[in-house]
Amino acid sequence: MEWIRDPLAAIAELVNINISLSTERDLNKLLAMIVSAARKLTGAEVGRIYVLDRTKRTLCLTATQHGRLTLTPGALDQVPLSGEGGPNTRHVCAYCAFAGRLVNVADVYAHAGFDFTDIHRSDRALGYRTRSLITVPLRGCEETTNGVLQLANCRGADGAISGFDQATEGLIQAFASQAAVAIDNVKLLDEKRRLIDVLDTTNRALREENETLRTQGSACAERGGIIGDSPAMKRLFALLGKIANSDVTVLIRGETGTGKELVARTIYRNSKRSARPFVTQNCAAVPEGLLESELFGYRRGAFTGAVGDKKGLFEQADGGTLFLDEIGDLSIELQAKLLRVLQEGEVRSLGSVETRQVDVRVIAATHCDLESQIAAGAFREDLYYRLMVFPVEVPPLRERREDLPALLDHFIRGFSQRYDKRIKGIAPDALRLLLEYDYPGNVRELQNQVERAVLLAEAQGVVLPEHLPRLAVVREQGADDELTAAMGGGLKEVVCRYEARVIASHLRANNWNQTRTAELLGVPRRTLVEKITRYQIARPTPL
Repeated sequence: MEWIRDPLAAIAELVNINISLSTERDLNKLLAMIVSAARKLTGAEVGRIYVLDRTKRTLCLTATQHGRLTLTPGALDQVPLSGEGGPNTRHVCAYCAFAGRLVNVADVYAHAGFDFTDIHRSDRALGYRTRSLITVPLRGCEETTNGVLQLANCRGADGAISGFDQATEGLIQAFASQAAVAIDNVKLLDEKRRLIDVLDTTNRALREENETLRTQGSACAERGGIIGDSPAMKRLFALLGKIANSDVTVLIRGETGTGKELVARTIYRNSKRSARPFVTQNCAAVPEGLLESELFGYRRGAFTGAVGDKKGLFEQADGGTLFLDEIGDLSIELQAKLLRVLQEGEVRSLGSVETRQVDVRVIAATHCDLESQIAAGAFREDLYYRLMVFPVEVPPLRERREDLPALLDHFIRGFSQRYDKRIKGIAPDALRLLLEYDYPGNVRELQNQVERAVLLAEAQGVVLPEHLPRLAVVREQGADDELTAAMGGGLKEVVCRYEARVIASHLRANNWNQTRTAELLGVPRRTLVEKITRYQIARPTPL
């Protein structure tokens, strides 16, 4: 291959090369073109391209050319970016990737700054001698290093090997920038084609899948104890059906009391891990020091009081599911350790130098605004994206009021059985209060309201507004508004309307016992019956 020595000719050739690179769509062909063009521009006898693998932890040799030898896979095929002691800055390729800087070595065998053991070993195997070496980072559109271009043994006009001069450094840096952009573009096109194929396949099966999801959604509601048939809950069930039988990490988001743990248990019960343990931990309920030992376990002597070994929750959940509630309250230090478990599937107990592999599906939940916490430096962005593989939003109760009657019936039946009180239903006024309330505490608050009402209600009676003391203010405000509205008309008409309201209220409070109501109002029972008939006060039908 002839070296272009004239600077103007080199620049013209660089322009032509960039045009060729921009039109190539096959990645392997593009990499071969880049190596060939780099050798032509610099007179290098050897050219190599290393590209970061998917884990971003290893540089892999993906294209290589030699002017005199036929190369076979060998010691130069892979370069790890990290070693046991930290970043692998002793290797020239790894250093170039980390620093994002060009490295020019005049004589590999006389240089003491980097470890060239792999090159020496390769030279001995090939019967070749590498002398001058230049390594330049391939930095893409986002100014991140995605690989390195390495050239060796620059031969002059007389055939002798010389070093890469300063002019060559500038030329190869300009070329590497364009080459990196071309590589990024081809990768993006490949990813776009792959996504289009996935979407086409998904769309062809969409109708059948929707039917399956509806069936799975119903099953989730029954087995998980989640009650609701509103549009918001149907969408939730569809999502749960889609992810239940996979191992994908799930982040459940929603306000306090919306039932995030119920959603997590529903996912678990409908998954292939349902026969294995389901372990839960509220990250906000345990101090940081204790939480670390709870999650990862400890070995005897790890700290004062550690008289024996203890398995952590990750090991206890091996093969099953670990539910981490209130993940937003996890400390930054524990977030880093959790991230390692999610990435590597490894845990290390306190006091141990060994790591153990665990097979655990993690389901996390939070009511916090994680995005705001990231901005404030209280939550790791890398952990956020690791957890956000499949986010699930649990709607607040105020956005699914259609489910309130079913929830009320479920809670009344359950608490009536628990406290041995056969409550028949809810009076209309009480139901109106319950339906109009916003429930900042969501389903948990509704459950507590109903439990208190069942305890206060008469046996075989109904739930009345008086049995909802926490809503007393709302009830009184509503009564005042209605009384104000009733002020229109003559005095007699206003008195009659108010008298009817007072009688109806006392009848509800006494479970429609007319004799007891007449005694409390201080009127004969016959007079009370006459007024009930005149005002057409009817006992409501319980739910």
